[in-house]
Amino acid sequence: MKFIGLLLAALFSLGVAFPSYRPLAGLSGRQLDSVISTLHFREPESPPGPLSDLSAKLVDDGAHPWKPLRPFDIRGPCPGLNTLASHGVR
Repeated sequence: MKFIGLLLAALFSLGVAFPSYRPLAGLSGRQLDSVISTLHFREPESPPGPLSDLSAKLVDDGAHPWKPLRPFDIRGPCPGLNTLASHGVR
């Protein structure tokens, strides 16, 4: 029971610390109108063009050799962090 209370307190503190990430559900029509009027559309920038240098890049060095995944290793959706983890950077 203490765990649930602690979890709820942590989640509430995130909402207070990052108020812009609170959900809009449950707001009145007047509140929604005041929030929506502050939002402005911004055209996204064009993506960069293709790379000019397509040669192989050295990612393996003596200090951080590539290591295969061990049985209990976990990798996430970020390729950069996965690359660092695969080379032993902690």
